[in-house]
Amino acid sequence: MEDNGFVFTLDAVLALVIVFIALAAVASVNESPLSSQIRLSHNAQDVLETMAAYKKGPEDPSVLQNVANILYTHNNDQSGTKEAGQAAGAYLNQTLNSTKYNLTEAQLNITIAANADMKEARDVAVGVKSCDGYIFRLCVWD
Repeated sequence: MEDNGFVFTLDAVLALVIVFIALAAVASVNESPLSSQIRLSHNAQDVLETMAAYKKGPEDPSVLQNVANILYTHNNDQSGTKEAGQAAGAYLNQTLNSTKYNLTEAQLNITIAANADMKEARDVAVGVKSCDGYIFRLCVWD
């Protein structure tokens, strides 16, 4: 009779060991590519939103407004694109760290700032924001 209790207890302990091994295996799994893509997608839109809100001083325009103002005052020419790219690039390099990006104006189909070539990009996430008549598209990837 006592052997039956011992076998039952041993069976329960072995079952718990298997459950703990399964839980440890599930907990150690790295993030999936889908969660990485979702993170990047939120990152792209969040960066554009902060560009539209971030101001150096209370009377200064936001970073995105400054880019739009530069493009407008230069009549969307190449010198305006270069100056706008310097303003946007400084903010994006500081904010995105090692993440690759490409900021474009959708209607003019011009690249404003980029730190990598999109031809090599896989799993690109996109954020879009309108500001002062311009539509900015930020593409980010790892």
